[in-house]
Amino acid sequence: MTAPPRHILLVEDESAIAALIETALDGSGFRVTTCAGVHAAEQALDRGPVDLAILDLTLPDGPPDELIGRLARLPVPMIAISGDPARLARFTAGQTLEKPFRIRALMDQVRASLLPA
Repeated sequence: MTAPPRHILLVEDESAIAALIETALDGSGFRVTTCAGVHAAEQALDRGPVDLAILDLTLPDGPPDELIGRLARLPVPMIAISGDPARLARFTAGQTLEKPFRIRALMDQVRASLLPA
């Protein structure tokens, strides 16, 4: 019996970036729930657990601080992505990746984050 695919929550409001990341994750066998903002991501978490969160730190419906806190309490590993180096520098709850980035670099971080403890 094979294990179900790992579930990744992707929170990214830029549709082109979200589509690129989702395509790479899908192609690597992950199940992806994509949300364009904090509110949608909170609702997705209400529907069930995730194994990893990839989140943009600049979202149209506000900063993801409460979402980050909720993910940390679960605990869910996180990868923050942003074009703002100052925001990334303040993110201490997980790994970071500055935009623009190579998909390979993101996939390396995803795999490292999902290694068994």
